Amino acid sequence: MAADLFRVTVDEPNYARVLETPVDEERLKRAELLHLTGDRLWAQRNSDNGQQVYEAMSPGDGLLFYKVQRGHTNDEGKYVATGRIKEKQRLKEEASRALFETPVATLGYTVTDFNPILKSIADIEDILGYSSYPQSSHRVTDDRYKTVEHTLESLSE
Repeated sequence: MAADLFRVTVDEPNYARVLETPVDEERLKRAELLHLTGDRLWAQRNSDNGQQVYEAMSPGDGLLFYKVQRGHTNDEGKYVATGRIKEKQRLKEEASRALFETPVATLGYTVTDFNPILKSIADIEDILGYSSYPQSSHRVTDDRYKTVEHTLESLSE
């Protein structure tokens, strides 16, 4: 089965806490997830859209992270990283609170092949044919890219 590609919205300070670098051990201890030491992590909100996206995701799927604008960092409003889903990990509300400081980000997954990038919306439009930033996380339709591998390599240049 071919891998899918997802545009995933991320925010600060969560991006810096759990994805930009592997999650620190103290935070994992509070979340009772010490078995994830050394991993990067992200989670979808447990909403209708979050559930739909999460259910469509599988290990090996490609991820394109877009940092939403909140006025915290200079790289907001840009695509900041690529990666792949390592494994899905449903989180308890207490773990979500310890990691993301909210109880609703419970649809978690570890991220492998993490690659920081800095791409504008125009850069992504050229590659995927989008003309605007993602309003929320979603699967990129198959007709917008050749393969996940080709797309992730293109974004690394």
